[in-house]
Amino acid sequence: MYKIDLTFHSFPKSLNKALRTNRFKANAANKGWDMIVFGMVVRKRPPEPLKKARIRIVRHFYRTLDYDGLVGSMKPVVDALVSAGVLKSDSWEVLGVWDVTQEFRPKSQGPLLTVTIEEMT
Repeated sequence: MYKIDLTFHSFPKSLNKALRTNRFKANAANKGWDMIVFGMVVRKRPPEPLKKARIRIVRHFYRTLDYDGLVGSMKPVVDALVSAGVLKSDSWEVLGVWDVTQEFRPKSQGPLLTVTIEEMT
């Protein structure tokens, strides 16, 4: 049974900010996430991309986002997991409902993002 825990000390822009970004900057940001995630998982990937998985994402920050902004802002990270070969796709059939939440973290500690992917049978 495959499981991986990832920790990032930054996170993607909120959905509201991302939607206002011009497409060239947005594409560059998404490619940045592809490179970061690939670097973290390259030696920890499953033998083949997961066909069924559960994902849990926790955004730790001193400010909170509304629900749709929170979930939508995590799309570049999930897309990067697909590009890196961890997940077959980010479709409903593979991931089902994403478990995305946020927790308070003092401003002085900076941003933190934790992602857990577990294979389901």
